[in-house]
This record gives sequence, structure tokens and C-alpha cells, in this order.
Amino acid sequence: MSKKEKQISNTFDQEQLDTAIDNQIARENKVKVRQKIKEINKVLGKTKLFNFTKGKVWPILLPFFIVMTLLVIIPIISIVVYSIVQPSGDLKMFEISLEKFIRLFKNGNIMMSMGLTIAYAFIASVMCILLGYPIALIMSEMKSKILAKNMWLLVTMPMWISMLLKVLGLRSLFLIMAPSALGTQIAIIIGMTYMFIPFAITPIYDSLDSRRRDIEEAAMDLGCSKYKTFWGVTLRSSMPGVITAITLVLLQAATSLIVVQYMGNGKINLITSIIESYFFKGSDFGFGAAISVVLAAMVFLLMMVSKFFTNKFEKKGAKAWKDSSDQLTLL
Repeated sequence: MSKKEKQISNTFDQEQLDTAIDNQIARENKVKVRQKIKEINKVLGKTKLFNFTKGKVWPILLPFFIVMTLLVIIPIISIVVYSIVQPSGDLKMFEISLEKFIRLFKNGNIMMSMGLTIAYAFIASVMCILLGYPIALIMSEMKSKILAKNMWLLVTMPMWISMLLKVLGLRSLFLIMAPSALGTQIAIIIGMTYMFIPFAITPIYDSLDSRRRDIEEAAMDLGCSKYKTFWGVTLRSSMPGVITAITLVLLQAATSLIVVQYMGNGKINLITSIIESYFFKGSDFGFGAAISVVLAAMVFLLMMVSKFFTNKFEKKGAKAWKDSSDQLTLL
């Protein structure tokens, strides 16, 4: 057999192996889901509420759907309606028009502000990952689970505090140490990082704590150093958590108004402050709704991209990409 034929045969075998691994992972996931459903039904079967509803789940979920409809779905629909409906001078009182969206995309200042908002949010996300990943790794490597959970409690404690109080505290610190920094891009990025770093640590810690450590041990048994094992196995296996962390921080930072108001000091207007001005300080409520719809569409697109990459990493597991096993062998 020639060298070229051997390469083709090896590639074919590798593709078959990858397909078999993917199928096995899919079967294992289905088994886990079925087992989880059985456990949930078993627990619900012991509750008085489940027995009261005669084994039906929808009466239990009905209050949740009512609250979601009143507080989430109806407000979103109203914003969309305001963005496409405008008063008409004809016999009809209103007409459907995309004029607000056309005016929005033609407004260079607003589009630039939207781009800057995404850029600041992305930089803050990267900062949260760089600062939060070592903390999450240390927590996952703690031998005492009680100590690790107490550490996790300290990390998540800022989530329980009012966002306004945290921003005012950080602003006071800036006024004491560096008053000239307020109203700059650095102040806004620091504020976003400070506010949302707990949302980055939590999913990364969950991903690191649930990773398969036997793969790391196997890599080290094959001669990989701790450094190469981290980059080749640990980091790759924690990528779903990293992507989730980036998404959580990015979405919250891009839609944050308080940080921009108090850390921007009125000198920097990102898209959230522009939306506020049209909703509460101006008379063009519909144009503000159109900006909100475009921002929501961008956020939804980011969520879909994040979901795609998360599924890609979870499907490949520790390999991450198709040739990761070959790269690990070369290490």
C-alpha cells in the first residue's frame, strides 16, 4: 500500500472513530435525560401538590407561565408594536411602517454608539474571563468541598447586593483615588468588570468542577507536562463554561444602564443611555422602541452564536475539535 493510500485509510478510520464517538455520546446523553426525568417524576410523585393535580404537570407550571406572560412576553410584544406602528393622518389612526428602523440604520451616531456598546461589553467579558478563570480553577482544585462551597458563596455574594449600591460604592472609590478617571472608557470597562465578574466565575467553576480528571491523569501518564495538560485538556474541557461566561457578561454589560450613567459621568453615551433618553426624556417613544428591538436582536444573535460553539465543544468533549486527539498525542 502506498503512502498516499495509507493516509487516506487513516483519515477514513479517524472519521469513523469520530462518528462512533459522537453516536456514543448522543446515546449516553439520552440515557442521562431519561434517568433525570424518572428521578424528577419520582420526587414529584411524593409531593402533595403533584398528587393534588392528579399527576399532571401543567397546573404546577401555570403560575410560572402567567407571570412570564405578564412581565416578559407582553412587554416585549408592546415594544415591537411601538417600533413598527406610527400615527397616520388618514382615516386609519395607525399604520405599520419600518420608517423608524430605516431612520435608525441611517443614523451614523446611534449605530456607532451601538458598536461601541458591544465593544466595551466584549472587553469587559474578556477581563472577567482573565480574572475569573484562575479563581474558578483554584476553587475546583480545593480538596475540601466545604471550603470550596464557602469560597463560591463569597464569590456569588455580590449578586445579592443592589446593583445601584455597588456602582455608587465604586464611584465613591474613584472620586477618592482617581476622580479624573470618571467619564472615561476605562472607568466604564472597570465598572462592567466589577459588576459582572461573579457571572463569569460561576459557569466556569461549574464546568471545571464537573470535568473528567481521569483524562488529565491519562495525558500526564503519556508524558504531558502540567502546562501542556492544562492547555490541551483542562482548558478545552472547560470551554463550554467559558463561552457561557462570556455570553452572560456580554449580554448584561451591553444592556447595562446604571454603569454607563454613574461611571460615564454623563460624558459617554452608550446605546442604553440613548434608549433611555428617547423613552423618558424625549417624545419619540417609537424610535426608542426601534432601537430596543435592534439591540434585542443583536443580543439574541449573540446567544445563538454562543449556543452553537457551546454545543460544538460539548459534542467533541475534551477533544473540542476533530483533530484534538492528534494534537494531544503530539504534545
